[in-house]
Amino acid sequence: MKYYLLPSVIIASAFPFYAHAAITTVPFNSQVDATCTITLQSPGVLGQDGVSKLDSKAAGGRSGRAVVLTTGEGFNLSTTTPTAFSSSPAGVGAVTFDSSYRASGATFIADTPGSTISRLGHGATNVDVDLSATANGFVFPLGRYTAEVTVTCE
Repeated sequence: MKYYLLPSVIIASAFPFYAHAAITTVPFNSQVDATCTITLQSPGVLGQDGVSKLDSKAAGGRSGRAVVLTTGEGFNLSTTTPTAFSSSPAGVGAVTFDSSYRASGATFIADTPGSTISRLGHGATNVDVDLSATANGFVFPLGRYTAEVTVTCE
């Protein structure tokens, strides 16, 4: 068998086999549109500041945090302060709400009133939102309170 294999190798080397290779590229394209997304990072907590004020800046309170991601320029940030609790115990009278926010990351904004419109930079911005609720002429009754500040990017 050794003798039969050797002539095959000689004949194969006399007629080289050429492989025809083909090469191409695969293009990938994308169009990133200018968008703004808001993701809730953590809800806020209203601490008790006396008997007629609930405030996220009071002892036991905590700011709420949202992350705003922009892929383009020209977006603005603002918040809308609630006009009433979304849930509260019975007997709650008139309440005055006040909100504020500050930002860090792609955009720096010092503590500013919630209704103020602020220009956002390109990228991720951490927005810390505060809320206070002041009872007008009454004491907050025992129970759970919920209020929602709306964060807007437009």
